[in-house]
Amino acid sequence: SDLSWPSPWGRGRPGWHIECSAMAQKYLGSAFDIHGGGVDLRFPHHENEQAQSRAAGHPFASYWLHNAWITTAGEKMSKSLGNSLLIPSVLERVRGIELRYYMVAAHYRSHVEFSFEALDEAAVGFRRIEGFLERLDSGTAEIREAEPGIWLVRTTSGAEVIVHYAPPVVILRVAVMPLPSEIGRQAKLCR
Repeated sequence: SDLSWPSPWGRGRPGWHIECSAMAQKYLGSAFDIHGGGVDLRFPHHENEQAQSRAAGHPFASYWLHNAWITTAGEKMSKSLGNSLLIPSVLERVRGIELRYYMVAAHYRSHVEFSFEALDEAAVGFRRIEGFLERLDSGTAEIREAEPGIWLVRTTSGAEVIVHYAPPVVILRVAVMPLPSEIGRQAKLCR
């Protein structure tokens, strides 16, 4: 049902916007960098939080990130629909870093269609990246820097890989392809 009442300014609603502003003020301060939430909260909730906080003289959030939903079987995953998962139960299946890798693989404004099969595939992919980094760290791979942000790597097995990086994130994307032998100069592994 619609929780509202008539008022001189239009339909009145409960004060959940002010509650969130109060919590942000208490735990984050009057000004903080990033406020996030689902795209469905942009209006009216986030706009109201921002308006009332600024009207009270608080700068509130500098940046807003509105993420798309996690869906399962084509429906938004939520407590109210009864199709949500608890993180501790998911972490019985994969490590936390593997779950994070799965969740951030898609653009933050893109829907993620959750399935355990896709999660398992992402975990395997992350373990491959971990193994690759371990081989790099152990010195068993030849690393050449083709240009800033791109490493050319040849492993002891002869596999040739292009690695895109942007410190402090070491690997953003890995693509296997032939390397021209004349490319590059020796590079050091970024820590």
